[in-house]
Amino acid sequence: MARLSITDQLADLRRAYTGENLSQAVPAVRGGELLPDATTEAQRQLEAKVLLAGCTAASMLQLMPPASIIRPSHAFRTVEPGETPKLHLSERALGPLLFELLPRTEAGYGMGVARLTHRQYRRSAELTTGDAGVVLAGVDESAWDLGMRYVRWMHEFRGVEYTDGGGNDEETPEAATGSTLLRRVHLWHDASWLRALPMGTGWFVEWPGGPAEDEIRARLAHPEFGTAREITLRRTEAPAQDVEENMRTYPWPEEFVSAVTAGEPDQGAARR
Repeated sequence: MARLSITDQLADLRRAYTGENLSQAVPAVRGGELLPDATTEAQRQLEAKVLLAGCTAASMLQLMPPASIIRPSHAFRTVEPGETPKLHLSERALGPLLFELLPRTEAGYGMGVARLTHRQYRRSAELTTGDAGVVLAGVDESAWDLGMRYVRWMHEFRGVEYTDGGGNDEETPEAATGSTLLRRVHLWHDASWLRALPMGTGWFVEWPGGPAEDEIRARLAHPEFGTAREITLRRTEAPAQDVEENMRTYPWPEEFVSAVTAGEPDQGAARR
């Protein structure tokens, strides 16, 4: 078997952190970008908030019919790191992610990212605050419209007061660490889910099942692809029992239920 070139070896290493395919990773490595970090505080802030939103959105995905905590639930499949990172989302993750990110006022509190706006392109969408942004790869206009139908339904269901303005403009502590984790989020793709949040002078990361703590610790300590930032790791056991029946009664609108339960057992008559 032919020995892999240094470029191929580095591309394979990068893919373990980002989830990219070879056509994405190889050109970046050849261009000298082994795994770049965000270069501005505004970009680090936005990426940290995107990671937090993605963790919350994944929790909502677990409630989507057929509700289950047995199957893995992640908002992000792949992250292409760069000046403006490209995020490839998991199936059905767009709506829950947009609900968490887009500015709103709920129960008198600003939530979502203040001043975050949307730019639509033919094959992607960009979320930007003006001085920072992320690209949602593969999100064309029809996909965006479907995601926004979910957001509008959640606004009605949750009693959101208004969406013009609003949002939260507080800085996320240690945002550089959150950004670093987002750009390496594929390390946890085999876990049941991922929870990450700022804590003290670092971040706390917890996941059930999937990679061992020692494996993640070694990956994060890699001299080229890792990070020296303070991250506390904790792995727990994957859930052995699925959700209880009363968790299967979330009042999903018919369009979301029918779209995701084709060929699957439905949630029962009490679901709505």
